[in-house]
Amino acid sequence: MSLSRKLSQRLADHVNDIDLVSLSRISEARLTERALPNIGLVELVSAKDFAKLYDALYISMFPHQPERERSDLITDRLQEEFAGQRRDLAPYRVVGIRDHDGKAIGAAQFSVLLLPGYAVPYLQYLYVRIENRRQDMAEVLHTMILAVATADAKAHDNRSVPFTLLETKPAGYGKDDASQAVATQRAIIHTKAGAVAIMLRRESDGTTSSPHVQPGLEMGDPPLSLVWAIRRSPAMVAQAIDVVDVKHIGQDLIAAYYQSLRDEGFPEPNIRLAESIRLARPAILRYGKHTKETEDKQFVEILEQIADRDRSLKSA
Repeated sequence: MSLSRKLSQRLADHVNDIDLVSLSRISEARLTERALPNIGLVELVSAKDFAKLYDALYISMFPHQPERERSDLITDRLQEEFAGQRRDLAPYRVVGIRDHDGKAIGAAQFSVLLLPGYAVPYLQYLYVRIENRRQDMAEVLHTMILAVATADAKAHDNRSVPFTLLETKPAGYGKDDASQAVATQRAIIHTKAGAVAIMLRRESDGTTSSPHVQPGLEMGDPPLSLVWAIRRSPAMVAQAIDVVDVKHIGQDLIAAYYQSLRDEGFPEPNIRLAESIRLARPAILRYGKHTKETEDKQFVEILEQIADRDRSLKSA
């Protein structure tokens, strides 16, 4: 049994000629044993199917409105994507998994940010229903994120896909014990899955701060300080520094992120506020004055950590 046999026709056509095995952190044997027997279909989700099958699960997994994008915006974007009306925008995708009864198991919602020379899948939401956890469903979704992004990258000047970018709450973040426990658990899950947080460290006392500030999703919503993490593609060679232009990718990634928000019509005052907060942070941190080289050096360190971690990916 192979993952490719579970793909919908549209998804199979989209990722044609892409080696799914090379994009997976787990072995085919483990995938066959734990995930595939429970999967009926893996698909590129349409607007209609998102509203009908996935939206209720999405809302239940992200019950707090400030951290959840409105469902109508998602369905509108999917409608435009399927109709070929987003050619000048970052590709927007939802990859979903259904069970043998056609019910939603989980999904990943992401954009593919187009940088000079690279395409980076920016994962906004990934969720799996409770009864299918510990079955490697998240790993299936991560594999398909890379596969879809790689296909999109080929269609845009054959860019390379070095890693997946994702965001999460800092460990221990929340208003009460329950929410703090959830944030900590998510951080542990991301770490075990090979993700490394991008943080800035103050040289004088070792205090860390996130360079990522998410604008409020609706007019008047406050910005959120979340943590960016990167999960390197298993298809990349072991020495990440040799294949990623770390002199430029940090700044290019941040610029592409905020440009994507503008392209999607998020409130401009919210974006400007988030940018101003983010720009103020590196000025007091480890490498002194806020310069392009400051952020690039941080990115070098992160990529070096990923290279060390990824040497044992397949044996994990």
